[in-house]
Amino acid sequence: MDTAQDRFDDVEAQATRWLVRLDAGRSPEVLASYEAWLAKSVRHKVAYAKQALAWKRMDILRRMRPLDRGGADPDLLRKKKRSWFGFEGVLAVFSRAVRPVDGRDFVNMSIGAKWLPKVVATAVVAALAAVGAALVLGGHDDDVHTYSTKAGDQLHVVLDDGSVIDLNTNTQIRVRFSAARRQILLDRGEALFSVAHDASRPFEVTALGVTARAVGTKFSVRLHEDARVETLVTEGRVLVLRQSELLGVPMAPRPIGHTLVAGEHVVVTKRAAVVSKVGPKEIDRQLRWTTGKVAFEEQPLADVVREVNRYTTRQLVIKDPGIVRTAVGGGFDTRNAEAYAADLVRFFGEKALAPVDAAPARR
Repeated sequence: MDTAQDRFDDVEAQATRWLVRLDAGRSPEVLASYEAWLAKSVRHKVAYAKQALAWKRMDILRRMRPLDRGGADPDLLRKKKRSWFGFEGVLAVFSRAVRPVDGRDFVNMSIGAKWLPKVVATAVVAALAAVGAALVLGGHDDDVHTYSTKAGDQLHVVLDDGSVIDLNTNTQIRVRFSAARRQILLDRGEALFSVAHDASRPFEVTALGVTARAVGTKFSVRLHEDARVETLVTEGRVLVLRQSELLGVPMAPRPIGHTLVAGEHVVVTKRAAVVSKVGPKEIDRQLRWTTGKVAFEEQPLADVVREVNRYTTRQLVIKDPGIVRTAVGGGFDTRNAEAYAADLVRFFGEKALAPVDAAPARR
């Protein structure tokens, strides 16, 4: 006999099959079929969320698809301690809420067949969103310290654990430490992190949903104006993860690939993550700002202007498309970028390159 419980179990089986299918590949056709299945019923959404979280908790997907051909650092993969009521608990409550009661389907209960599914769906999403926010922001009792710099300035910060942060021009970070984690939120700009080793408390830097996790190493993170997030590792190992979503709700971040080692660099966009090797000379050039200097070696004028604009209150604008790719060398003191900008304007002429007032720094 086809009972309500049988139908519920079948939905969970379907959800499991969708997990496997989506993990194998996400073509437009597969995603369209998945969305159609998901839209058929609130039960489908709840079952899929429940199964996805169960898989994540058991770490099955990681064992099926190794993250790193050389083996991932177990400290970087360590699950963070949490004292709050997590996703699994919320989903368990709502999965019980939609189970049949005394053999009757929940839509036939006295509360009303037409609008109860919408109420349950809204409650599930709202509850998950609240827990998702807690996941992103961390513990509620932790103090948050904000550090920032203006255009042309740098700041050297020593944290309570002995870690050191160097903030570049026009940068803002928020620091939150707890007993389980060390979390940095990069709101804008660029910073170099020298992390004191503590395997029990991973050190995480997050920018636009991209997280660099370490336990004791040295790396820089830059949030570009076009929303690219760039991570450069100079010492140790760093695991880079991207924030994922389930039904529009933030989930625990997933690794983008193998664990980065010294001399590796990754640029993450909304659609891709590109890892590359970086030699000592290029690392020195990219981090020369920590000494108060910026240097160029035959770089396109467009890149040079973009870099100069980070350090000035007036912005250069290229008016002549014909000079965009012109190779430029030299450099400037980070506190005197205006003089270098003036030299560029004199060389190319104001009809080709001109300064304008800068827009207020974004918050």
